[in-house]
Amino acid sequence: MSLPAGYYRIDPDIRALVAAMNVHGFRTYASCQGHGFPVTKLPPYIAFACPVKMAALLEQRLRQDAESAIPRLTWGWSVKGTFNSDFQLCFRLQPEGPHHWYHRY
Repeated sequence: MSLPAGYYRIDPDIRALVAAMNVHGFRTYASCQGHGFPVTKLPPYIAFACPVKMAALLEQRLRQDAESAIPRLTWGWSVKGTFNSDFQLCFRLQPEGPHHWYHRY
């Protein structure tokens, strides 16, 4: 199957999250489902652009989940900001660590 010009293949294990982020107004431009064993060898990520308030709200919700008594996510995730080559603020969604050791594998 050939892909249209300008389209880059999205790893299958992160495709649904990339699609959900795009539907909700985050403009994704790079991603990786992670590779290797254990998961921390080359962890997954999604790079995206959005208004700072949206990124802050996403970070707030991720922290609320991580700090809850029974987190819905098996890993803690965070949003990190950085500047791209055009010095525009962009963000990266990335895992920080599993809530339990056995989720590392």
